[in-house]
Amino acid sequence: MSYREENNQVVLTMSRDDYETLLMALGAFTVYAYNPARILEVCNRLNEGNPNYTPYEVEKSK
Repeated sequence: MSYREENNQVVLTMSRDDYETLLMALGAFTVYAYNPARILEVCNRLNEGNPNYTPYEVEKSK
């Protein structure tokens, strides 16, 4: 795995196994999160451009 910063963004490079572990951890954390919609939004943004990902539907707060 590697970490770098570029243009005020964090760029992580990881194996597919590590990526799947990260997604599972985020999903599991959603159960305990104060604001689970925020975690699901992060998952959706993390997978922007991933043709094999189905985004979570997140209700917008009013």
